[in-house]
Amino acid sequence: MFVSINKKIIYSILFLFLFTSIIFVSTFYIVYGNKIQEEQLYSIQRNQQYIDLLYRNINMIKDFRTIVLENPKLKIDENIKTTIFASEESQLKELSNRKEQMAKINQSFDERYQAIQTSLQIFGISSILLFITIILVGYLISRWVLMPINRISAVSESVSRGNLKIRIKNPKKTYFKDELDNLTNTFNLMLDNLESVIHEVKDKEAFLQALIDSIPDGIRVIDKNYNIIIANKAYYNQTGNKQIKCYKSSQNIDHPCNEQTHLCPLHTLLQQKTQNVRFIQQFNKHPERHLSINAAPLTHYGKKRYIVESIRDLSDDINFSHQQKLSSLGFLSTSIAHEMKNQLGALRMILERLKDKYYEDKPNTAEDKKLLELVHSGLINCIDIPERLLKLTRNSSSEISNIDCISSIKDVINLLDFEAKSKGIVITFEHPDKTLYIRGNEADFKMVGINLILNALKAIENTGQINISLKATSQKILINFADTGIGISKQDINRIFDPFFSNGADNNSKGNGLGLSISKSIVEKAGGHISVKSTLGKGSVFTLSFPLIKNLAKN
Repeated sequence: MFVSINKKIIYSILFLFLFTSIIFVSTFYIVYGNKIQEEQLYSIQRNQQYIDLLYRNINMIKDFRTIVLENPKLKIDENIKTTIFASEESQLKELSNRKEQMAKINQSFDERYQAIQTSLQIFGISSILLFITIILVGYLISRWVLMPINRISAVSESVSRGNLKIRIKNPKKTYFKDELDNLTNTFNLMLDNLESVIHEVKDKEAFLQALIDSIPDGIRVIDKNYNIIIANKAYYNQTGNKQIKCYKSSQNIDHPCNEQTHLCPLHTLLQQKTQNVRFIQQFNKHPERHLSINAAPLTHYGKKRYIVESIRDLSDDINFSHQQKLSSLGFLSTSIAHEMKNQLGALRMILERLKDKYYEDKPNTAEDKKLLELVHSGLINCIDIPERLLKLTRNSSSEISNIDCISSIKDVINLLDFEAKSKGIVITFEHPDKTLYIRGNEADFKMVGINLILNALKAIENTGQINISLKATSQKILINFADTGIGISKQDINRIFDPFFSNGADNNSKGNGLGLSISKSIVEKAGGHISVKSTLGKGSVFTLSFPLIKNLAKN
């Protein structure tokens, strides 16, 4: 319960005053009054005894006088006789004096009692004056001390709630300033400085937040208790929440990450004294996305108390690599078309002119005419090669259309057939007679086929086969790419779709590790699914599954 200092002082003074007054009056009345009463009682008793003796003496003298008068023959000393016959009057006078003395003593006691009552009246009046003085002193204390303290207390409470605009108002306009006036001015000056410093700190925090928010990669700072101290917008977009604990934010779990399932940079950097660590991880919000996390310790006051993480969504790198491949392929196609098409076109014109001039009249069964037709057909096919490359890169990555699966796969096989044959590898393609369509981007779909066939060509060390099969069910289109290569180990098969992962046998066979990641991204973007089965030493089978567009299926 809150009790102001003003009330405490007034109540304490009043209680002390009443307690002291009661003790004083009680002690004064009991001790001094009882003493007076005892003295009065003792004096009355003594005078009463003296009076009783006088009465008895007078009566005895009367009796003795009567005896003397009745017995005149009785011989009595003259002094005694004189006392007997003369003392009655003196005794009566002495009795009268004693009574007057008792009256004076009683009057003296009455006066002393009256003095006590007067003293009590004076004490009562003094108490009233003292009470008024206490009230006046309490008012002055309240005005000069407690009211300024209350103002300072009220402002302090408001400041503790975050209001830095408030200031202490000092209503006193006087030249005689006291310590509380100086304290008030100092407190206001302190608030001015505090507000200025906090504004400066907030501006720096806002600048820091704006600075890290401008970074496209996710940024977060974690303390040793797994608390996220600061993070940027890119990180919150990656996690989809603003949880305090890092494991709750990224993995949506209520305990620190298990080292067997998720690599913890905090544990690695702080406990194992590592300088930095880099790894790939998935967050709970987008488990299909692969995030590259670079973590390093932050040294503060000479101690490693925080971890800074830079989190990059590899989807952008995957898309960039995909676009780069398409761009390179387009540049290659343009170069080939520019360098070859004109020359091949000129040869075609020359060959057709020779046919028209020298072989027009010859029958088609003539051997030389057949050979010339074969040369002409081969020349036409050579001219079609750059056309197919241009067709592969002509479509925009954002252009969605109905893709003829059979035709697109055949175009990919035609592009890579020469490289396969040069390595002694045979590519076969099994498909139904009816045309099958899926919905997506044709260039992307062809890029998936190119990536899978190229990987198969790298996986086959000597001669071998690549068998491509296409079939349709009631709901899906299934495309299998089977090879007789070296296969994939069990510890690597779950990681082959991770960005920048490559299981090539040597550096020459290793790529950048993005081919399968790009393929997976393209297939899922088209609403499909990619899976793999592999036996080490025997080969692998990649299966693409797409939803079937029934109304476009033709027999």
